[in-house]
Amino acid sequence: MMMRKSIFKIALSSVFVLFSFQLIAQNTNVPKGVHTVTKQMFSYVNAKNYDGILEISYPKIFEILPKKQMKLVFKSTFEGDEDFKLEIPKIKPVYKVSKLYKDSKENLQFAFVSYDMSMNMTFHNQEFDEDGKKMMTNIMKAKGMDVTFTADNAMNVKMNDRVNIVIKDEFTNNQWRILNYDPDSPLFYQIIPTKVLEEAKAYRQDLLLERKKAKN
Repeated sequence: MMMRKSIFKIALSSVFVLFSFQLIAQNTNVPKGVHTVTKQMFSYVNAKNYDGILEISYPKIFEILPKKQMKLVFKSTFEGDEDFKLEIPKIKPVYKVSKLYKDSKENLQFAFVSYDMSMNMTFHNQEFDEDGKKMMTNIMKAKGMDVTFTADNAMNVKMNDRVNIVIKDEFTNNQWRILNYDPDSPLFYQIIPTKVLEEAKAYRQDLLLERKKAKN
């Protein structure tokens, strides 16, 4: 139960965490607002400014989890609770931005921010034997996370090719807002426009293919 709770918190918190990136070129042919909201996110996460993070988040996500509850999850995750604590390096990453996508019928504009992210995770009340480490590693790998245990109660978690959506539509009052692309969540599909989902899937697949080619 604790393991599942921990994985849930990591997944939910990674909606907004954008750190430990590889150095890749930015696309400057998108509106300034796309870069502005992305850089704001870096700054807010560095400062643990949860209100700031929530302010620039895509508002429809609060149909899944209200602001007050989400703030509590952020606070307990990044500042630690009885279960575990995350440590994230404070850096100013260089990130990759896609081209700008538009849907005039829906009054919709969006772009994708992609990055590699890593963090250290320490469990307060749990240690893993070899079988437990193998189980945790496999569970996390199925969610796109590579795990390296640094102690029986601590591990480094690396997420490659994460994708965030920067979006502007009627729900954002024509302001640029940001959220994580989470194709494994059925709830995610309820709040995101169909065109965004289609393009996000293709963009993510292209990233995975390029990484595979780079390894060969």
